[in-house]
Amino acid sequence: MTANWQLAKLLTTNYSLVTFTKLTNDKQKKYQKGFTIIELVVVLAVFLIIIGVVADVFISMVSSERRILAEQELLNQTSFAIEYMSKAIRMATKDASGNCLGQAGYIYLLTHCDTGNICHGVKFINQTDGNACQEFFLDSTTDPAKPALKEIKGNGTAKNILSDRLEIKYGKFIINGDSTLGFATGGDLIQPRVTVLLDVKTQLTGRQQEKIIQTTVSQRNLNLP
Repeated sequence: MTANWQLAKLLTTNYSLVTFTKLTNDKQKKYQKGFTIIELVVVLAVFLIIIGVVADVFISMVSSERRILAEQELLNQTSFAIEYMSKAIRMATKDASGNCLGQAGYIYLLTHCDTGNICHGVKFINQTDGNACQEFFLDSTTDPAKPALKEIKGNGTAKNILSDRLEIKYGKFIINGDSTLGFATGGDLIQPRVTVLLDVKTQLTGRQQEKIIQTTVSQRNLNLP
């Protein structure tokens, strides 16, 4: 009886070990199951789509930032140029000797005029700068394809007013609103004034920024004979 009981106990223990081993192997096989090729392809496609969307958003943000910075630079530089020229032109005084403008009594003299009576420069005496003979003009002799807005004081050399990163498409100076006038004198019946017209654009590749600016400046001091 004792031998039978021990045999039964041994069989029961072996059966339990076999059953436990089988369940453990089945569980390991269940959790060790890998990905199929279709699942990998789907995951890879979703990943590429997400990367493409993120790249497009990043490129769009960079492009917008470049456009905004170019527009801001264009606005800042053109505003500075107009303000700088306006301040000097406003303080013009009569040329008593004619050494600057070539004729005594002149206040403003248009320069760099072409055959169509379009003048790209103006010359005057700036009384707030030691009565210096000053000229603003559009220089197209250095590079005809890329004119530059320049300034000359006295016997000095021409200096750029705007950055090389900007391109001037058009520039014009007019006296007293009449494109046929080439000068203004102290004997005019109206207060002399100069109109400045500039068409400036950036050299940014792709979408360029362009700005047209026009202002009219009159002589500050009362025009008396």
